[in-house]
Amino acid sequence: MRTLFLLLLLLNLALLGWIKGMFGAYPVNGREPGRLERQVAPDRVRMLTDRDVQQLQRRAAQAPAQDALACLEIGDFAGDGQLERLRERLAALKLADRARELTQDNPGWYRVYLPPAKSLAEAESRAAQLREQGVRDLLILKDEGSLRYAISLGSFRDRDLARKQLALLERRGIKGARVADNPTVVRSTRVRIRGADAAAAKQLEELQKDFPQQKVQPCGPDATS
Repeated sequence: MRTLFLLLLLLNLALLGWIKGMFGAYPVNGREPGRLERQVAPDRVRMLTDRDVQQLQRRAAQAPAQDALACLEIGDFAGDGQLERLRERLAALKLADRARELTQDNPGWYRVYLPPAKSLAEAESRAAQLREQGVRDLLILKDEGSLRYAISLGSFRDRDLARKQLALLERRGIKGARVADNPTVVRSTRVRIRGADAAAAKQLEELQKDFPQQKVQPCGPDATS
């Protein structure tokens, strides 16, 4: 009987010590206030308002679009006066500091041109007349062998596009233009715009309307170069 009494006493003492934490943390249950005791920095927890939720949703929707528009390209421009006009437009839009020109020689371009003049002065006079007629994209060829002092009115990868340009010029009263019989190597330039946010992308879309034969698209896989 005495042994049983001592055993029960020891068990009660052990239970009391466990409750008091003598053998480790006492596990609280999942109800209040025990759940509050387990919070990490409960003073920093606050309920989100409807406005907070809307702002988070807008940020989540905008983040992928901004990443996708971080680098854009427009081109290729093939030495017919368009590139210089593009530079002026980028400067006016305050995008010139983000622009980088990538130039390479590409075969297979069909040139629309006016036959060579007898001198540079005659070619410049003819170019001035064309500008008065509304032709903005032209280039006097000064180092083109048999086409020296000819006036380039556009270069096209597709011969059918070159013929459409020729028909357009004729409808505007510009006579004597020709499409080259054979494709030639043309130095083309693609313009890359880095750090283009949504506003810059919108500006480029509007700018592209002045260059309908050019495309605005995401940068290629060599964008890290």
